[in-house]
Amino acid sequence: MRLEQTKSIGRRQFLQTSAAGVAGLVLSGQFKLVAQDSEKTAVLNAWVRIGADDTVTLIASQAEMGQGAGTTLPAILAEELGADWKRIHLEQAPVDTAYRNPRLNWQFTGNSESTTGFFDLLRQMGASARAMLVAAAAEQWNVAAEECVTDSGAVVHTPSGRRLRFGDVAEAASRKTPPKDVEFKQPAEWKLLGKPLGRVDIPSKLDGSAVFGLDFRVPGMVYAAIALAPTFGGKVKKHDRTPAISMPGVIDVVEIPNGIGVVADTYWRARKALLQIPIDWEDGPNPSVNSAVLLNQYRAALDGDQWMRIKLTGFPPSEGETVTAEYESQFMAHATMEPMNCTAHVTRDGCEIWGPIQGQELTRLQVAEALQMAPERVQVSRTYIGGGFGRRLWTDFSIQAALLSRAVGRPVQVIWTRETDMQHDIYRPAVLHRITARVDSTGKPASLSHRLVSPSILQFVYPGVNQAPFDPSCLEGTLEWHYRIPHWEVNFHQLKVAVPTSVLRTTGFGPNVFAIESLIDELAHRARQDPYMYRRELLKENTRAMDLLDLAAEKSNWRQKPAPGHFRGIAFAEAFRTMTAHVVELSVSGHEVKIHKVTCAFDCGIALDPDICRSSMEAAVAWGLTCAFKSEITFEAGRTVQSNFHDYPLLNMSEMPPVEVHYRNSDARLLGGTGEVGPVTLIPALANALFAATGTRHRTLPLSRAGLRLA
Repeated sequence: MRLEQTKSIGRRQFLQTSAAGVAGLVLSGQFKLVAQDSEKTAVLNAWVRIGADDTVTLIASQAEMGQGAGTTLPAILAEELGADWKRIHLEQAPVDTAYRNPRLNWQFTGNSESTTGFFDLLRQMGASARAMLVAAAAEQWNVAAEECVTDSGAVVHTPSGRRLRFGDVAEAASRKTPPKDVEFKQPAEWKLLGKPLGRVDIPSKLDGSAVFGLDFRVPGMVYAAIALAPTFGGKVKKHDRTPAISMPGVIDVVEIPNGIGVVADTYWRARKALLQIPIDWEDGPNPSVNSAVLLNQYRAALDGDQWMRIKLTGFPPSEGETVTAEYESQFMAHATMEPMNCTAHVTRDGCEIWGPIQGQELTRLQVAEALQMAPERVQVSRTYIGGGFGRRLWTDFSIQAALLSRAVGRPVQVIWTRETDMQHDIYRPAVLHRITARVDSTGKPASLSHRLVSPSILQFVYPGVNQAPFDPSCLEGTLEWHYRIPHWEVNFHQLKVAVPTSVLRTTGFGPNVFAIESLIDELAHRARQDPYMYRRELLKENTRAMDLLDLAAEKSNWRQKPAPGHFRGIAFAEAFRTMTAHVVELSVSGHEVKIHKVTCAFDCGIALDPDICRSSMEAAVAWGLTCAFKSEITFEAGRTVQSNFHDYPLLNMSEMPPVEVHYRNSDARLLGGTGEVGPVTLIPALANALFAATGTRHRTLPLSRAGLRLA
């Protein structure tokens, strides 16, 4: 694969190539333009273009933020097309309905939807283009199309062995009508999928040429530093621009929604000038909000009678002992390594946006609204993303860049400080559960009643959810059980809080599976049954689930006694259409927890790139342990307390345990995601191992609240 990149692109060049399907220029790698004669480039569909030089240009529809989507999705197209993987160019998708997630009809990257949402569509596009190439070659040879196949960038006539390179027939193929029905290749025929390809973004990330948002440059670009109201709902009451405007390099001081932006010829000059501006803030409606007030709101909702019944299966038993437990997950920040940033250029012709963006379509719509211009006049291009986790679905930083660019008439790159990023996030909401189980004579749950309190997590990033009766993402993990429980009830209270809340990696699955799998473990120990075998009995009607649980138990040596002082915990779930199980082996000394080994098993239907899937699961252990032990956002006086990694710490390298990842392929028709699922069962497996080690059940996260820390 040939990948070419540069750190700058001219405005005129960008406008020439921003529309979907333009054939005259190819945007390869990320930003460098490779000129081609438009008459020698054939457009087969919105996803595939082929040049006379045999270069195949494929559209990368999803943002690359370390999850490997920029490799796996083009590989699906290339597989069905029969392309030569070494001669592929990748082009980032513009904002266009052709590149919407076909399952959700929205253009974004998140929710582990990249493979699950686009797999069938990309197979269709690749196979359709293949059929058009075959039809053109068969016509030229005067043979039956059924006698031809594609292989390594050529059409091959199987009986005679004749070959035509794609470039030789692409123009004729582009004039063919796309077939209505195509036959997909079977997994046994795959040459790219199901095998480790090597991620296409790694070389540029290793040599430093990869373009992240902070690396992006356009001619004439200037920089902006911003200050935002410290309280939720606050705004600027007044400010004095005089001390800043005369400082070297300063171009302007501009009031933006709930804040101030200083534009200068360098970022550090803008930042230095910003610090000199006296700003009088108006606190807004929420100056009394703090963590204690929020907890009281949650508790009042949990104890109240305002519930929406989401699920009811079977009839409650009249006999059996009851077990009730409450579980709490914390508010969390996204804490991306690359703080929020965006580059915008507003002119009379429209607005151009470049940046680390997960929500292309929402960005276009909301920037257009802020500028009061038609959405089609806003063009949005993605860079690489230095950590997303859902934060970059929102548009606040893009709107700021656009407004500041309009004010100064030049391209502006807005850069947030780490403190701004941490204290003006849209946070993963805290979640409070109360689960009551009634057990039968064997100790198995005959009934389960689940009450869950959470604010919305999609209210900012998915249009229409605020008009729905409830946010379904808050219930993820409570409705996808495979355990055989005769009576099962789920009730939900969607809480309104002053803190802005939104999606963060694992969405609803993370906090909900922590509660559910902790309870299942409690019931197993209460019944004096092995937690693995207890789950296995509850899963006995689901062969796929049992096989996955068995794989985790086998690879962790669950049936063998651990070393003296070592204890294990296990957890299982299906999330994002992928089944996962974790086993955590640890020891505890006082308040120090030493994790000796983490074993992960997963079944995502079929691993399209085993190495990428494994790396997602391995990295998820680091992310999950950070969440379990360290991550917590708290509030005081209507604002966020934490400001940087000194008080919102991440996992240290010395704390990272050995990790084993194993997978099984079951059925490609059950394709699931692996980008978000990794931490889901890790955290309850950890909590369950802690109970096995200490006899204390930890039902509240983070574990630092109980004084626990990693050794």
